[in-house]
Amino acid sequence: MVDEVLRPLLQADGGDVTLVSVEGSKVVLRVSGTAAYGAGAKLVHTEVLHEAIRRVLPGAEVVVETEVPRARRRSDPK
Repeated sequence: MVDEVLRPLLQADGGDVTLVSVEGSKVVLRVSGTAAYGAGAKLVHTEVLHEAIRRVLPGAEVVVETEVPRARRRSDPK
């Protein structure tokens, strides 16, 4: 579900999602890009990610972590 449906959906809008872990009924996802910090990030978390996981795993506890962007350094290639 994450690799085939959610990741392409978020990548098309400048974001990304990674499945971190599944322990029992707890699913941990990590989002980055616009999915983490964009204007609609909260909506993506609650209406897209939570709902999609709960359709596959009813009653799941879905935890969405946001990836902290890596700071650019002057020495980084452009």
